Amino acid sequence: METIREIIEFSHDGYGQMWYPFAASLEENNTTISAEYYFEISDLLTLMLAMFGTNNHQPEIMSNRNAKMSRKHLVGLAKKTICTIRFRTEKSEYILHKCFIGHYSTEARLQKVGSTITYHGQNAIQTLGKFNKPIIIDDGGLYLNGSLIFKPLDSYSRSCMVSLSNNWARMIGLGDARIELDFEGRWSTMGESGSWGRGMSARNRIPSPLRLLTNLAQAVMKKRTYGMCAPVFTPFNVETLNEFEAIAMMDLVRNVCKEENIQFIVGINSASQTNTMINAIETPRLSIYET
Repeated sequence: METIREIIEFSHDGYGQMWYPFAASLEENNTTISAEYYFEISDLLTLMLAMFGTNNHQPEIMSNRNAKMSRKHLVGLAKKTICTIRFRTEKSEYILHKCFIGHYSTEARLQKVGSTITYHGQNAIQTLGKFNKPIIIDDGGLYLNGSLIFKPLDSYSRSCMVSLSNNWARMIGLGDARIELDFEGRWSTMGESGSWGRGMSARNRIPSPLRLLTNLAQAVMKKRTYGMCAPVFTPFNVETLNEFEAIAMMDLVRNVCKEENIQFIVGINSASQTNTMINAIETPRLSIYET
């Protein structure tokens, strides 16, 4: 089974709240993608999950039997979206192409770069199912505090991830709340979270800045344990941090990813001034479309 080691680039012609065409070429270790609003990042993550998903392929949506519904979709009630992702495994490079109506893919093609091998339809989906896929962290569901990247194997791995997370939090000035991790892989915080954690209940979820650090700690520990970690795509809501803290956070993430040689892609919502400082890939600002 091949493992996807790096996402090289992706593009789409509009999906959900990120309804405008967008394309990005990703760095080997760390890339930050910045949208004007957090819900745009949320829909981008949903699309990435759908691209690598193997249980959402429904070409029958476009069949004659469903022609009436298909016409309803195509006139705009559910937008048709085309998305392409180029990625690399330890053996080869591939281009994955899917067409979506709503949450379901109606067309799929997987091309092996540098060869004549191309899979179509269900064959493409079955081949995609044989890959170890990127880890895409959405911002919803029942497992907000869970370890979705790497669960502790023993006391050593658990204590290492806790130490990494807390040390990084102190380095960027977020050390008022202590991060904890139980043996089941559930994260929590104790103490005051300050203004950057307002409105958060430690029983349900931890603040986005600390969650980013726990995801980074898991990726680092997985790489150290197994010698590799699939690409990670995670959201980060920067609204509760000031500009200095946000820049410090992203500088830390970039340096850790380079040192540990992992690909860690972060989707954020930040102002253009901050984006310039952290070298983020910036989506079109929606305000340019307002009249």
